[in-house]
Amino acid sequence: MTPEHPPTRQEFDSIGAHTVPSSALFGIQTQRAVELYPLGGAARFSDYPLLLEAMLQVKKAAARTNIEIGAIDAAMGEAITRAVDELLARPRPEAFPVHAFHGGGGISFNMNVNEVLANLANAEGFGAAYGSYAPIHPNDHVNLNHSTADCLSTGCHIAALVAFEGLSQEIEGLAADLDRLGAEWAPLRKLARTCLQDAVDIGFKDYLGGVAACLRLNVARAAQDAEGLRRISIGGNIIGRSTDCEPAFFARIIPVLNEQLAQARLPDGLVRTDNLFAASQAHDRLLALAGSLDQTARTLIRFAKDLRLMASGPHGGLGEIRLPAVQPGSSAIPGKVNPTIPEFMVQCGMLACGRAAAVAMTGDHGEMDYNPWEAVVITGLLDMIAILQAGVSTLRHNCVQGMRPDAARNTDNATSLLPSLIRLKQLKGYSHASAVAKEAAGDLAFVRRKVAEAEAG
Repeated sequence: MTPEHPPTRQEFDSIGAHTVPSSALFGIQTQRAVELYPLGGAARFSDYPLLLEAMLQVKKAAARTNIEIGAIDAAMGEAITRAVDELLARPRPEAFPVHAFHGGGGISFNMNVNEVLANLANAEGFGAAYGSYAPIHPNDHVNLNHSTADCLSTGCHIAALVAFEGLSQEIEGLAADLDRLGAEWAPLRKLARTCLQDAVDIGFKDYLGGVAACLRLNVARAAQDAEGLRRISIGGNIIGRSTDCEPAFFARIIPVLNEQLAQARLPDGLVRTDNLFAASQAHDRLLALAGSLDQTARTLIRFAKDLRLMASGPHGGLGEIRLPAVQPGSSAIPGKVNPTIPEFMVQCGMLACGRAAAVAMTGDHGEMDYNPWEAVVITGLLDMIAILQAGVSTLRHNCVQGMRPDAARNTDNATSLLPSLIRLKQLKGYSHASAVAKEAAGDLAFVRRKVAEAEAG
């Protein structure tokens, strides 16, 4: 840097003075957050583009509403909206370095956005230097008529709605794959098991259809919770007090935001939540979605483990299905192939459940009038959605769609000792079948002959 262009600039806030990189679009409060909350390998704000985009949309709607009601000079408000449009069209991840979770109820998220928009709007709209905050100030103008609490909460709801849509489509795709395989394998019987012991024979369509139904039940419940996110708290400034924003802003912000979201092809149809104070005290709608997805993750874990069991072997295990061989399974055993894709799904499910546990904990620790843990809530929720979507996608495309049954093995299993005795019970009754079982003493050929005799006459 030349003396005319020093590497840093000095900014001031209520704490005092601090240096900021001269080329940074962010400002002093963002810089403090970066230094106070080191990443330590965790994600940045910019690593959650859905949340960032959602908050930018809220800021744009706020600026448009403030122009409409005469709360801000039109030229200043339009400079803010242009700055939002530029960031949406050309993301600048380096401008949003704040740690994904930090103290203070998400204030660092909000101020990071406010500072970037103020600097960009001032520079491109008025030729002002970064850090001058004139004529547009991060708090006085970008943050006008709303606060961190209602802006972040509204952004979280929008981001979660967008993210969930992708996951729900992927899970429905998996359910459809299972329906297709069930229809394709319909003539083939398999041995069902209870408590990991032989039970009765069923069709593959029965088993796969059951899994598909469980997945759809989970997604339907989660979709209902996601719909609840359309109730937002914008206008419930600070702790739910609508009196902290102008009445005209309170009346117009949601219609303006809905119009804007529809144009951007993002979830619209948002309405104000029934009780703004409740929205400040707890993030229950987000927690409800996380809880539903926790159950979905456990269903996916169970199915992935079933695939591992049914594919176990190939000679010493069940060997009922054959999974696609995608990579060598051992550094020491030649020819060994492990069920790595189902195992990846299990791992994704475990990680998702861990995020859900952290999200649930935030509900226990929101004291009095404000729950300050929404950064943990939204990053945990977006993480678990992304993790599950990755797991389901690779399970579908790299495993389920290419798996095949071992017809001979399944036919033999489906006519083994216990299924044959069940068939005999259906034909001759429980007492007769019990007597045959005692006489056979485990001789499958003997039992099969008795079944054939019963079927013949």
